[in-house]
Formats: sequence, structure tokens, C-alpha cells
Amino acid sequence: MNSTDAVARFGFLPEPVSISFGGVCIEPLPDHAQRLLWYKKNSNVDGFFYPPQVATYEVSLDRKRRRKLPRTTRPASVYHLPASHTLSIQTPREAIHPYSDSVVLIQLLAFIFGTRLQFEEWRFDGRVPSESTLAASATTKVRIHFVEHAYAWWKALSANLRVRAANLFYAFNRATAAEWEWDAFYQQYMVFDGLFRMHADMSSLRTGIAHKDRFTILCDSYGIPLNEELVDKLYDARNGLFHEAMWAGAMIGHPTPERDAFYYPHHMARLNARILCAITGYRNTFTSSVWWAMGRFHFPQHVT
Repeated sequence: MNSTDAVARFGFLPEPVSISFGGVCIEPLPDHAQRLLWYKKNSNVDGFFYPPQVATYEVSLDRKRRRKLPRTTRPASVYHLPASHTLSIQTPREAIHPYSDSVVLIQLLAFIFGTRLQFEEWRFDGRVPSESTLAASATTKVRIHFVEHAYAWWKALSANLRVRAANLFYAFNRATAAEWEWDAFYQQYMVFDGLFRMHADMSSLRTGIAHKDRFTILCDSYGIPLNEELVDKLYDARNGLFHEAMWAGAMIGHPTPERDAFYYPHHMARLNARILCAITGYRNTFTSSVWWAMGRFHFPQHVT
């Protein structure tokens, strides 16, 4: 398709990066610095931006008078964030939402910068990371290189796989903002299952494979280390949560007998991050590093 995407505004990306490759142009808004000050001022010290408070108002027909109704204040279920950047594409692969090139590029940026991003006119649910949640340390140059690489990989996929790839990056980014450990684990495990299904379709592998074996297949396929003892624990936690609505041997929201259950969603997130990079063909020392250790790992540029 040779039509040009309209210029889209999206946010909020704190880094004022400028990106240009293959007809893709991403630029920070001229007043990015001022917008960033507002964003930082309204973000929580814990590294997240939380939904604002909203209330119900009674408005006169002429709209000149309004009255706040008592007992209606609550956190917004969905809300907007200001734009930080513009995005335009000369020759998009897809031209319609919700799985257009613009969506994929925004979600790739959100992934590698460890946050959540949306079009200016779209809304967020829940909290949004104001500090990177990705357990990787990369330069801006390498992050841009990853986006360029992953976008080229995405464009070469079949239509069905393009839809699923876009969704997996979006689902991963959303999962990193979940507040409760069982919920974060649930969402990350869904991403893991989606990644396995995508890998199976890309490699003509049968899909009816036991859940525990999927860890071995994905790790072996993409050169990711495997921790069989931890996999057993993650598998048991998955079965309890999916089939019994129990979290690590306890009622949801109650203390668990498994001391390390708090780390399970973080382990899944770190594993999924490595698979997401590797499945695009972007392999480096990050994708081959252990995913059961805390901290940030060096993320160097992939060399073909």
C-alpha cells in the first residue's frame, strides 16, 4: 500500500527521542519539556502514573451552572494522557486500526522503553509506568535499532500473525502495570501462551503440547537459559490459578505458603521479554541471560 498514514500523536514517552528510518518518522512535540514536567509532577513516587479522580456533576441546560453531586468522586476507569510525540509513515503495511503500522510501532516503543503508550485520542485503563519496567539497560541508539528491526520483522509476517504480534506486545506492556501479583502473573502467563502459539505457527509445530514442556521448547528454540525447578513452581502456580482460582496455595489476596510467589510475575515478565525480543530475531546477551535474577541486564545491539 502506497498511501501515507496521517500524522498521529501519541504518549506519553518521557524520552524526547527522534526516530527516522524507512519512511517512519517519530518526533517529540515542540513543547515536550513542558509536558514532561507536568507528567513528572503528576506521577507517583513509586514510578507509576495513576488514574485521576473524577466525579459526577449536574449541569444546567444552558451549561452555565454545574453542581458536583455528593459521594460520586472515584478514580477514573479510563483516562487520557497528553501526547509527547508525533508519528508518520510513508508506506504503511496496513492502513486501518486497530492493527495498523502505527499501533505496532507505538507498542514496540512502549516495550523497549518499558512503559505503556497510546494514541492521544485513545484512553488508558489502570496505571501507567512513568519509569521503565523493562529489566534491560540499553542506549537510546540500541532501542531505536530494535524498533526498526522488529518493525521490519512484523511487516514480513502473514496478516494473521501481524495481528497476533501486535496484540502480544500490547498485552505484555499492559501486564507490566498490573498491581496485584496474581493478576500480573495471570496476564504474563497469557502472553507466554500466546508466544508459544505464535512460535508453533511460525515453525509448523503442533500446538497440543503440555504447558510445562512449552518452557523447554521456547527456551531451547531461542537460546534462553532454562531453570527446571522454577518452571515446576510456575507451572503449579498456573494450574492453581487457572483451574482452582487459588494463588500459590492460598485464597487470592491472602498470604501464600510459597514464600517466593511474589517473584513469580516478575520471572514471567523477564522470560516473556526475552522471548519477545528473540522471536523477532533480535538476539543478544540479554536474550541469553538468566531470567530468574533481579536487576537490569545489558541490552546490546543485535548483529546480523
